[in-house]
Amino acid sequence: MRAWMCHGKSQRDMVDKLASAGIVKASINKQALLSVDRRNYAPNEGSAYADSPQPIGYGQTISAPHMHAHVLEDLLPPLLRASKKQPTKPLSILDVGCGSGYLTAVFGRMVEPKGNRKVPSSSSTILNDGKVYGIDVVPQLVEMSKSNIMKEDGDLLDSGTVRVMVRDGWKGYPDGSPFQAIHVGAAAATFPKELMKQLDVGGVMVIPVGPEGGTQYLYQVERVGDVGEVVGVSDNSRGFREEDYQVRRVLGVRYVPLVQVN
Repeated sequence: MRAWMCHGKSQRDMVDKLASAGIVKASINKQALLSVDRRNYAPNEGSAYADSPQPIGYGQTISAPHMHAHVLEDLLPPLLRASKKQPTKPLSILDVGCGSGYLTAVFGRMVEPKGNRKVPSSSSTILNDGKVYGIDVVPQLVEMSKSNIMKEDGDLLDSGTVRVMVRDGWKGYPDGSPFQAIHVGAAAATFPKELMKQLDVGGVMVIPVGPEGGTQYLYQVERVGDVGEVVGVSDNSRGFREEDYQVRRVLGVRYVPLVQVN
């Protein structure tokens, strides 16, 4: 089954089709997706489970389910590695351009307190508890995110697992850095160095890059060194060092632009 044909009649039907298409592979990701009903975050309940992007206002969209699934599969490995390396250290995840709040909530279900999770735990797959920071430059979308999360996932906000706030996506959220995973939900014209500096060593950022209306690709940026600054860890005099990162092109995409604040 092609990824963009994973339309469902319900959340479970949609997730099952994503799994059948080979997009959702990990049980952690599948359970997290099953735990957050896309109907609460999509603009039209009748097309909530359609495998296509949908406008949510202010020039932004909620991405297609198959794109969210790609992102989860790309970002799970660094979270697992960090959990195995330091089993008691909380994870930190940044969702840039949180929009309707959907993927922010899914990330929240992945790292909520272990006692609340529905996925069977094992030493090889369990993730540490963590914090998820959803940011958006549009205040109305931040309020939309909060309102949507409160419908059925409000415990994530109450527990402090998820925070949603107005911030410039190009600048990230230094107070939550270093991040083991960063997702950027809009296309940047260039690779944002401030975000890259907020990656933990071993952390991964998934980001679409390319001009609006032009050729765009989804990239996976892994931090492999700490010669340059790691925000929240090392001195800012180190600056940005390109050799700290490995960049891999994943697939062609089409996203709305990541808004730049003057």
